[in-house]
Amino acid sequence: MHRFFISTIQNDEITFSAEQARQIRQVLRMGAGDRVVALVDGAGWEYEAELVQVEKKGVTAVIRQKRPVTAEPVVQLTLYQSLLKRDNFEWVLQKGTEIGVSRFVPLLAARTVARPPKKPNRWQRIVTEAAEQSGRGCIPQIAPPVRLTAVLANWQPRQTGLMPAAGAAGATIGSVLPPAELVEAEPVEAELVEAELVEVAVFIGPEGGWTEAEVANGRAAGLIPVTLGKRTLRAETAAIVAAALVMQSLEDQRLKD
Repeated sequence: MHRFFISTIQNDEITFSAEQARQIRQVLRMGAGDRVVALVDGAGWEYEAELVQVEKKGVTAVIRQKRPVTAEPVVQLTLYQSLLKRDNFEWVLQKGTEIGVSRFVPLLAARTVARPPKKPNRWQRIVTEAAEQSGRGCIPQIAPPVRLTAVLANWQPRQTGLMPAAGAAGATIGSVLPPAELVEAEPVEAELVEAELVEVAVFIGPEGGWTEAEVANGRAAGLIPVTLGKRTLRAETAAIVAAALVMQSLEDQRLKD
C-alpha cells in the first residue's frame, strides 16, 4: 500500500493535503474503497486507512487498523555531509533516508565548492518521499548548513563521531562502534523513545576530500578517523557506504542479542 505522512488525525478520520490528494486521485488513480497507510511523523504508529472520498475538492479516509512502525532503525544516525553538487547531494539525502539516517547536517569544509540551494524546501520533499517509500516512521531532520570548524568547536563526545578519511588504515567502522545495548520499548503516541538508542555521527568530506588539518582537528575534538576500504570512493558513495556499515554493525548486534 502507498504510504503518506499526515499532520493530524481527528476522530479516526484523515484529510490529505492538496498535493497528496492530487497524487492519490490523478497519479495513483485510486478511488473510494482503496487502502493506504498514513503516518504521523515520529508517533511510532502507522494507520491503515480506507479512502472514503476521492474528489477534486479533497480526499479523506477512515482508519481501519493501527499497528506499530517496525522499520525505524535502532540507531540515531546523524550524517554530517559536506555540500556536494546538487544532484549528488540530493542522491545522498534520498538514499541516506532509505538506509535509516535520522538527521542530515550540510557541512561547509575547506574544499567545499558547492553552495546551499536557494530553495531548501526541495530537500525536505526528497527526504519525505524517501521516508514514505522505504517504510520509515520518521522523516529525517535537515539542519541548516554549518561550517565544520563551528561543529568541531562545539562538539561534545556524547555520541560516537566517525570521520572516514584516506590513510586511516586499520580502524574500521565495525571495530570502533560501541556495543548496541538497547532496550525494547513499545511505541508511544507522539513520542519516540530515544534515550536507549545508540547515537552515532558520521562526517563525510567534499569532492576534494578532507584536508590534513581537518582530520587533525576532528581527531582533537574527539572524532575517530576510520577507513572505508582500500579503494577511493566518491563523496556521495562514501556517505552511503558509511551509513550502511553503521546500520549493519549495530542492527546485527541487536539481532544477536
